[in-house]
Amino acid sequence: MSRPARFTIRAASTLTGINQNTLRAWERRHALVRPERTPKGYRLYSDDDIERLRLIQRALQEGVSIGRVRDYLAAPGVIEQLQRGGPLPQGPLARSSRVVEVSLASAGLNGTTTIRLPAESDAGVGAPLAAFAEQIEQAARCLDRPRLERAFCRAVGLYSLRQAFHQALAPALARVGQRPLADDLDGAPGRLLATFAREKLTAALAGLRPLHQQPRALFACLPGEPHEITLMILSLEVGLEGVSTLYLGGDKPVVAVQQAAEATGSRAVVLSATLPLPQESVLDLRDRLAGLPRRPRLLVGGPAAWNSRGWLQEQGIQVLSLEPAEAGAQVLRAIGPM
Repeated sequence: MSRPARFTIRAASTLTGINQNTLRAWERRHALVRPERTPKGYRLYSDDDIERLRLIQRALQEGVSIGRVRDYLAAPGVIEQLQRGGPLPQGPLARSSRVVEVSLASAGLNGTTTIRLPAESDAGVGAPLAAFAEQIEQAARCLDRPRLERAFCRAVGLYSLRQAFHQALAPALARVGQRPLADDLDGAPGRLLATFAREKLTAALAGLRPLHQQPRALFACLPGEPHEITLMILSLEVGLEGVSTLYLGGDKPVVAVQQAAEATGSRAVVLSATLPLPQESVLDLRDRLAGLPRRPRLLVGGPAAWNSRGWLQEQGIQVLSLEPAEAGAQVLRAIGPM
């Protein structure tokens, strides 16, 4: 099932990490992207627009000024090189430089600003996602929310929302969560990062949700299950395919999941379990969903579900793959045609 061809400005911002005001300015002042407009004037960005925005970000990281980006991207071979992520041609439009952030405190002002300096090396350009995972982890360890925000948004901008969640935020969450509480200020870094991840996921799913569409799939952890990373990534996989989703989060009572499914008329309920599977709760929810008018499909994923896949299949409950992309495809098939 392919993604829809058009995205609102909120979705475009979510997918690229670019502020909505910046998107408007790039269109108005520099004509870098020309999204379509609805009859009421709302912007609609295509897949090609999203890709171009990422190329613009790569060019800016290479030191090209915003006023020169349009001509730079029109130069032969530049777009191909940006797409491959290889070394870029240097010339009058792409002078070697770097952008650094400096505090305004010494001037008696709040906040920061950026300045452009000659580049000392190319080490910071196109930093691998593993480096962003390290930056995110360290920001959480320091309880530095602004630094955390910058690292994640840069990962989204230079790569993609999917890659930033998979290869930067999720590894950092896993590592911070494994730290002994005594070493983590009673777990404050883990709580900060988990809250941040939930906020980003909620914003992403809201931005990607097709307009005026009720959630087609609900995602929740089983009762007593607090680990959300796998479920977050899976709900994002489905949301990126243009399917409206509702993320309920960890440790959800069976009744709450049933009520949400009934209220939304969802076609699928997706559960996640990493701890030993609570069989009574699973069967209780299965029976409750069977009594709803739409009879949504019940799917269960996570390591605990995979270890109990024989029992789940005997109960008529579908077991999801441990591989996020395949699990996402299974959910999409369960939902059926839009």
